[in-house]
Amino acid sequence: MKKIITLIALSLFVAASAQNLSSFKQRLASPIKVDSLTTINATVQVTEHNDAAHIIATTPPKQQGGVNGYRIMLFMSNSQNARAEAFAACDSLAVRLPGQQTYVTYDNPYFKVFTGNCTTQEEALVLLEQIKPTFPKAFIMRNNIPLSELSK
Repeated sequence: MKKIITLIALSLFVAASAQNLSSFKQRLASPIKVDSLTTINATVQVTEHNDAAHIIATTPPKQQGGVNGYRIMLFMSNSQNARAEAFAACDSLAVRLPGQQTYVTYDNPYFKVFTGNCTTQEEALVLLEQIKPTFPKAFIMRNNIPLSELSK
């Protein structure tokens, strides 16, 4: 488990975004507001070992693999307007949870919208509770999450 957490932390550190380790630590240490009455406080310590960040940065994405994790499926449809509805679902989530990454896929004949890069089911449950008011039919799915996506 420690290796997975370290690997996730390192991949987030090496991300293409402008995010750095200190901002990542700050984000992990900030409280999560589940609803108006419930706030989760957590303390997370991230440790980077030697050249691990450099190795991940120089490894091509296809060779990096991923980690088993969870995502929330927000939307799935094969209607005539499915594409437009999928992107509308992304916009609705952006209003509810600004900054939350969404993923639109097309698996013939379905457009699907996912969110979240959760490494534990508990983390996915917290995210699901935040999403349920906007997407009452949303549910958790197991997913292989590429290391490059964990930084988003």
